[in-house]
Amino acid sequence: MPPIKKPTTKRKRKRKSHYKTGIHHSPKCPTPIKYRSGWEYTVALYLDQNPDVLSYEYESINIRYAIAGRYRTYTPDFIVLYKTGKKVIVEVKRADKLTDRKVIAKATATRKWLKENKLKDYDYQFWSDAVIEGFTRLLEAKK
Repeated sequence: MPPIKKPTTKRKRKRKSHYKTGIHHSPKCPTPIKYRSGWEYTVALYLDQNPDVLSYEYESINIRYAIAGRYRTYTPDFIVLYKTGKKVIVEVKRADKLTDRKVIAKATATRKWLKENKLKDYDYQFWSDAVIEGFTRLLEAKK
């Protein structure tokens, strides 16, 4: 007689997230910011404190891009409007990820999107480790 198999149940593993998440309400951003990292939160605090920043938006546009023959949607982290009229689309990213082909595809698609939509007064920037650390030092100095 063959052995009786016990029914197997898969255990759901609880994911441990090491990212800082939460909601930030900013006087300069019209919608609540549902940040998914401590760096995004630091950027939001910095933009709130920066007198040169008139307003900003968080994850407010979607840009289509192609990678490996498939279309995807990319949502940049911030769009910052400065008092000078300058507008910057910002992606918060670790420096070691800047050479990743997916990150490069997103950046290329965003720059192409800006050109196609004749948004010459916009710039696209990565704010990485060093930039965020500088923001952290500035915020701590103001305390």
